[in-house]
Amino acid sequence: MAMEYVPNAEAIRPRRQIDWVPIITLGIPTLFVILFFVMPIVLIGRYSFNSIDPVTGLMTTDWSFAAYERALTSPIYQKIFLRTLTIALTSTIVALLLAYPLGYFIGAVAEPQQQGTLILLVLIPFWTSYVIRTYAWIGILQTNGFLQEVVGWVPGMGGSLLYSRAAVIIGFVHVYLPIMILPIYASARNMDKRYIEAAHDLGASPFRTFLRVTLPLTSPGIIAGIVLFFIPVFGSFVTPQLLGGTGDTMMGQQIQNQFGEAFNWPFGAALSMVMTAVVLVAMVLFFRFADPEEIYGG
Repeated sequence: MAMEYVPNAEAIRPRRQIDWVPIITLGIPTLFVILFFVMPIVLIGRYSFNSIDPVTGLMTTDWSFAAYERALTSPIYQKIFLRTLTIALTSTIVALLLAYPLGYFIGAVAEPQQQGTLILLVLIPFWTSYVIRTYAWIGILQTNGFLQEVVGWVPGMGGSLLYSRAAVIIGFVHVYLPIMILPIYASARNMDKRYIEAAHDLGASPFRTFLRVTLPLTSPGIIAGIVLFFIPVFGSFVTPQLLGGTGDTMMGQQIQNQFGEAFNWPFGAALSMVMTAVVLVAMVLFFRFADPEEIYGG
């Protein structure tokens, strides 16, 4: 009697098809982030532990904490760090005072059909070159410049503001103000106005309504604007280089000098990692106290 052939179950099992969609949609962005964000930070972090040969002046590959010790304990760089922090915080406060009324007006007061036009007017200067906008302030703030021609007759306003801390703060506020306005606008737009109406119905004054209702409802946008404004200002070197004085340098200028002029890459890398740590703390605070979905209505 002939034996019946039973096919092998493994042989007839269909091959598993590879789903390339998640590999492409997740793999390519992940690779991009690793190559252009993670790897540079890792590379700079590795440089920060190197040292400079005192004889040849070349960078030697070792594991030394000398650059971090100098960056964290030197009174000179402690002073520069505190100055950078002071300028960044002052610029952020000034920008917030200017951005909040404008962002709130566009998001909560202006008609919906007008909001797009107003936001476009806010963004148009942001599309202009950073350097061009900074150079424009040189012509405005310099001696015999536009500002002096306009307000020079006012007592105490006849001098030049160029190459001063005030000029740096003005430049920062002008360049990065849209970054502060946009999250405040988004938060005000998504705000539930019924709470404000209820506060008025209960007899609250406009000022008390603002403090107890409006300000808490728009606080996510305020926090987001503060963080997003503070981060680029804290690490900037172009604006203080063009508008600031030689005796009021910021940390970004020092990092640029270490890499470009002093060729002390380990020390420049150590300063960069210290500033990166500050930025990471700011980002942690942002995600701790502000939900991006709540701000932008996701």
